[in-house]
Amino acid sequence: MSIIRDLVGRDAELRDLFSLLDGVKENGGALVLSGAPGVGKSALLGAATAEAEARGTHVLTVTGVPAEVQVPYEGLRRLLAGAGLAPGDLDGGALHTAMSVLHRLSALAGDTPVVLAVEDAHWLDEPSWEVLAFVGRRLRSDAVVLLATSRDDADAQARLCSSGLPTLTVPPLTDQAAAELLARIAPDLGIALRARVLAEAVGNPLALREFAALASRQDQELLASSRLPLTERLERAFAQALAALPAGTRTLALVAAVNEDDAIEENTRAASLLAGTPIDTTALTPAIRTGLVVADAVRVRFRHPLIRSAIVQAAGADLLRDVHAALAATLPDEDDRRIWHRAAAATSHDDDIAAGLAAAALRAHARGASGFALEAMERAAYLSADPARRGARLIDAAVMAFDLGDRATLERLFGRAEDADLAPIDRSRLSYFRGTTVHYVWTGVDRLSELAGFLDEMRARDGSTFALSWLTMVSMRWFFSNPPLDARAPLLAAIERLAVSPDDPQIVTSIALIAPVERGRQTLARLDALSRASWVSPPHLQLLAMAASAIGTFPLAARLYAEAITGMRSRGPFGSLAQSLVGQATAAARLADTRLGIVAAAEARALATETRQPQWVLTADAVSAEIHALRGDTSTARDLAAQAGQAFLSIGAHPMLALVQLARGAAELADGTFDAAWDALRPIFDPTEISYNQYMRLWALPHLAEAALHSGRQQELRAVAEELAPIIEESGSPIGHVALAYIRAVTAPDETAEQLFTRALREDLVGWPFERARLRHAWGAWLRRQRRSTEARAPLRAAAETFDALGAVPWAERALRELRASGERIRRRHDTRDRLTAQELQIAQLIAEGLTNRDIGQRLFVSPRTVSTHLSRIFPKLGITTRGELSRLMAAREGDYII
Repeated sequence: MSIIRDLVGRDAELRDLFSLLDGVKENGGALVLSGAPGVGKSALLGAATAEAEARGTHVLTVTGVPAEVQVPYEGLRRLLAGAGLAPGDLDGGALHTAMSVLHRLSALAGDTPVVLAVEDAHWLDEPSWEVLAFVGRRLRSDAVVLLATSRDDADAQARLCSSGLPTLTVPPLTDQAAAELLARIAPDLGIALRARVLAEAVGNPLALREFAALASRQDQELLASSRLPLTERLERAFAQALAALPAGTRTLALVAAVNEDDAIEENTRAASLLAGTPIDTTALTPAIRTGLVVADAVRVRFRHPLIRSAIVQAAGADLLRDVHAALAATLPDEDDRRIWHRAAAATSHDDDIAAGLAAAALRAHARGASGFALEAMERAAYLSADPARRGARLIDAAVMAFDLGDRATLERLFGRAEDADLAPIDRSRLSYFRGTTVHYVWTGVDRLSELAGFLDEMRARDGSTFALSWLTMVSMRWFFSNPPLDARAPLLAAIERLAVSPDDPQIVTSIALIAPVERGRQTLARLDALSRASWVSPPHLQLLAMAASAIGTFPLAARLYAEAITGMRSRGPFGSLAQSLVGQATAAARLADTRLGIVAAAEARALATETRQPQWVLTADAVSAEIHALRGDTSTARDLAAQAGQAFLSIGAHPMLALVQLARGAAELADGTFDAAWDALRPIFDPTEISYNQYMRLWALPHLAEAALHSGRQQELRAVAEELAPIIEESGSPIGHVALAYIRAVTAPDETAEQLFTRALREDLVGWPFERARLRHAWGAWLRRQRRSTEARAPLRAAAETFDALGAVPWAERALRELRASGERIRRRHDTRDRLTAQELQIAQLIAEGLTNRDIGQRLFVSPRTVSTHLSRIFPKLGITTRGELSRLMAAREGDYII
């Protein structure tokens, strides 16, 4: 093919591209070509798409343009215009849109492989890019290849790095390849000029062509500027060609370059206003003849991005402001670009423009145009005359940078805000937000005593709704910071002064996180009512689940998280879904539901990584460590605990080390090293230890009780229980009551033990299957020691069955050993489900629920073909061949024993 033959020195890059095309029918993939302007990315992309079309592949193409960077999903609409995607598929949230695109492409590729070719991806609107990156990360089983080009400047590289897509850097041509290309395009150049062009172009194909053209015209001046960067030399070459054009052409070209909108009618109106005389489309003719622009009756485009840059660079600052003013005057009031052009034309502080920009930023943020929102909010800050207002808007811009995943901008804005004259409220906002986003700190009591005053001040300045929103964000830090009682009381009083309903999920959750002991019973009552309310939204269900976890009612937390996750899978947002999955994994760990826990933790980690929430990744790892321990994979558990522990220490999140110690204690329990389990868990209860946590010690109490029972520390356990009993009574903590019921039974004298065992099983442990099984095991062992082996078998068998059903293998094995000691000859059949990976197990569970491949793909954010690929691995692992067999296997309870 001619386009491939014309490429010189690109054999290695072409091999990489063609290898993707070769394997597309078996495995999809993605590749982004990154490099300097003019290095040949577009030529390589063109060669790949030409080859794909020659093979009969369905090719969809789009080119990013600056004019559309502020229009959410415009790039995606143009790319998928021929893919049959319904307009409504791009009108939902980001998650809905991404899944619609993934499923449509998967269906389209079922008949013919598909290649998506995206040129100048750095100029795609942010929502379109996020969707394409989401899709590109999931092209493992579908016959779809995503190819894109992107520049190598800092902003483009930051976007590319955060995408998670594989990248191929396109280097300059070698000396030999550059000489060969120059010989092709300018065979008549003399030896001296040839050497000069090669030296100046430094292997850049576009530079070779442009400098060769200059040299052919004997225009040596630009070639002499060897100390300028290459792109600047190219820009000067383009600017010189523009300088020779008529004044009207130069004016219209400048307006089009500044406007970054390619509508000819809009540009000619602004150019006429700027020039003070009519300018029509015929003014473009000279620029078209010189090859600077390409135009039709509707749109004008520059032949290369550097041409636009050259035109803007050649204009002075005053002239550029005049252009922006002219563009603003020609746009309607409702067009957000108008306020942006007004801002660009401003020469000093202007509160009216600043307010308009801030409002436009919020609108853009709501519709998913995060990049524009950030830029507009930051500009609004700098145009604000009031220093305090300026600082507040810098913080608002930092929130948008965080949502965008732009760490460099986030830290820069924090630095600017830090130097601003902030109001105390905003200083507090900055301190908290900086700690959680830059340093990932969820703990620490510094400045917590000031929060009551800040809450009152915020209520007076911004209203109760704004104050409540801020309080909800702050509350989690209280839970993980071991706040003293004297700091909690004033804040609780300030919360009561907010003019909001006491049943507002934000209020309920904030109080639960700030005072889970003092307000525990109150929260339990409100959760009981709210958990049945039909009006509660998925984000509010997530909040209520957090409240349920804080006060220790984990069966309810598990249900609320499940409901929140179901809603968020269909409507988003992604980031909150990751947090809910971490919460679900945490609840599963407390309930020892390891099959749910392992799936939730794995998905939580992947989504938290994808949404750039490192603190939630870290928490998912800590929780995952305990779940692996409960499953008996203690080596993995210890590795994860060590990694999480080191990370928590490095950021000073000491109370969160309780999660690490929980995992370590569970690993020792699983291995049957009960003295070590006690030593691992006991620091959670000791205020002098770094991993002490006044609330999570109740979470750890059931594990500590089992460690004490099997290591002969009943007396020490009674002391811990006596210390915690008043706290558990005051708070009404369900997990605390469960632990106390176990402790009272296993530490009771023989004459009262049976009564306490039966009461606990009948009244106290309902809804807590693992704890019931743990107590049944202890009861069966007690009965056998009383020489009542026949009676011991029923609770021991029930315990083993429950442990098996939950996937707590070490506990099941211990219960079976005790059962065999009672005289029953029984052994556990190996569970084939344990051969599945976390995602395979999740897919198998969903099939058992009757979901189709498409339904499963929608829920797990993968394509139906990916689900099918997983099934092809699941069936052989389980020794089955049909979905019906899989459903029966997944529905079976675990007590499958051989007697």
